Formats: sequence, C-alpha cells, structure tokens
Amino acid sequence: MTQTSATPARQTFALADAVELVEVVRGGFVESRTAGAAVVTGPNGEVLAALGPADALIYPRSTLKPFQAIASLRQGARLEGAGLAIACGSHTGSEAHQELAARVLADHGLTPEALQCPPTFPEAAEEVARLAAQAGTAEIATPLAYNCSGKHAGFLAACTASGHDVGTYLDPEHPLQREVDAVIAEYCGEPVAHTGVDGCGAPAAVVSLAGLARGIGAVSGAPGREGAEPHAAAVAQAMLAHPWAVHGPGKTNTVVMAELGLVAKLGADGVMVMGAPDGTAVAVKALDGGTRAGNLVALALLGRFAADQVDAGRLAEVSARVAPRILGRGEPVGEVRLAAPVRQLVGA
Repeated sequence: MTQTSATPARQTFALADAVELVEVVRGGFVESRTAGAAVVTGPNGEVLAALGPADALIYPRSTLKPFQAIASLRQGARLEGAGLAIACGSHTGSEAHQELAARVLADHGLTPEALQCPPTFPEAAEEVARLAAQAGTAEIATPLAYNCSGKHAGFLAACTASGHDVGTYLDPEHPLQREVDAVIAEYCGEPVAHTGVDGCGAPAAVVSLAGLARGIGAVSGAPGREGAEPHAAAVAQAMLAHPWAVHGPGKTNTVVMAELGLVAKLGADGVMVMGAPDGTAVAVKALDGGTRAGNLVALALLGRFAADQVDAGRLAEVSARVAPRILGRGEPVGEVRLAAPVRQLVGA
C-alpha cells in the first residue's frame, strides 16, 4: 500500500512539535537531550495522555512484529511457545536463537536457505569468537543470526501452510503481506498510511503513534479480554513466557517482560512500545532515532497510567536496570533521567 491523499506529508513530526523526553547528566552537567513524542492509550484504545503529537506518523519498525506474527498465524503458520515468541522478536543472533529459528523452518519443511533477511554475525563478540574458532569466520555469517530471522521464519511458515509462493514472501503485494496490512489496520484502528522497506527487507508500514499504542494494547490485553482474537492472546502469552526469544538474556525487552509482566518491544530508529495486561499501552518515538528514551519513558508512563498493573517497587528496580549507563573509565559518572515534561506528566 502506498501513501494516499488522506495523508498529506511523507514525513514524521518536526522538531518544533517534539518535547524533551530524557536528558543525559554527566558530573552534574546536562550534556545531551533527546526529544520526541509519546502516547498512552487506555484499555479501550482511547488516548489517555500525549507528549508531543499523538497523531504523528512514524515507521514503527520492529514494534510491528506482534501484528506480523498474528498475520502469520491467520495464514496457518504452526507457531507456538518459543517459536511464536521469536517470530515477534528482535533477537541477538545467539546460537540458541539461531537454532530456534531453524527449528521453526524445519517444522514447516523448510531450510535456512529460504530466508531472505541478510546474513550477519551474532551480536555478542564472545559468541562470534567462539563460533569462529569452531568453524571459521566466513561460516558463521548467516541469515539465522539476523535479528528478524524469527519473523521471516514465521512468514515462510505461513506461506507453506497456505500454499503461497515462498520466493516472493517479501513483496508488498504478496497475500501474506496484504494480511499483515489488514492486521495492522484492524488492531491500530487506521489504515497503513505509507509503505517502505525495513532493514530486513520486509515491507515497513507507517501508522500514527496513537494507532501503534492502541494496537499494542489490544495485543497485551488480549489474554484477559473476552472475545479477543486467540491469535493475539497467543502472541502476548508467548512473548511473556519466553522473553529470551524476543530479545535475549539480560537485554532490556527481556528484562521488562520477565520482571514486570509487560509486553515490551523495541523498534529501530528510536521506537519503543509496552503494554500492560489490562490493555493500557505506550508508544514512544525518539525523533533522532536514538535508544536512550524508550524504556525509561514507557515505564514511567505505565507506572502512572497503569499503576494497578505494575508493582511500583519492582518498576523502580527495572527502570534502573534498563537505563543507559553514563560511564567514566568504566564507572558511573552520571545518569539518563526523565526530562521535565515527562516528570510533570507522571508527577515525579
């Protein structure tokens, strides 16, 4: 789907419309500031609060993976448990992640050669070194290590189950990708405004920040909502039951899901979403594409607007764990903290 006349501009919001989200403090001096926008939606999808323009159009990037997984399930993919979680994941390419993605493919009669995401190396340098010692560097660059390999494996699984062509599964007009657009429109409450190409080669949809939050809330709240789509409930349950497959041990999304029971998903270029069990959700976009703001702002907003869903003491502990570190010779010399507009909104 391309941009329609109902969408007047092929661009996201301007700096003049952004608000400060976080600031970096080093040695008592504010060194850097991150500006962007954030939206909180309630269990029924209504906008509860906004910092910056709630209707700003953005590329959600990998925060769309839960919807893409729902589309794969609708098209017949046999995904469950950790296999469904990695279809929603942006993983670190560890050996365990690669084996899981390969297993999803094998369960549907496919091999890793069917993947059309780029070959890459695991994120952890020590794992690269270990695998290189075993097999040589050239042999360890593989599409299975790409952070989106689980999503692609899910796409391919859906194609084999539905009889769709596996060679063209990334074409925006492919039946599976049309299903993805339909799921996004249904859950976000608005049509896809524009389509580009994501880093992994898959179609990348544009929706509003409020629409994204609304959609994530519909997924995170699905397990406890009467009449919710079973596929959405399965996605939320799989992500929370197997958070390592979504990101990786010790990684921020995994920590948030394991410790707080919130559905959490990062996206490239400064996007973060989180959803509480009752369907309250947050979507954050850092205008410069950086990653410093997402976790802290999303957690603070859910702590304020879904207080009955989150343990306040554990929330503070997790926020400290996932906050970016400001170091000098390896030791803490500052902090990343919420900027004034966020502090005022949450009463901090």
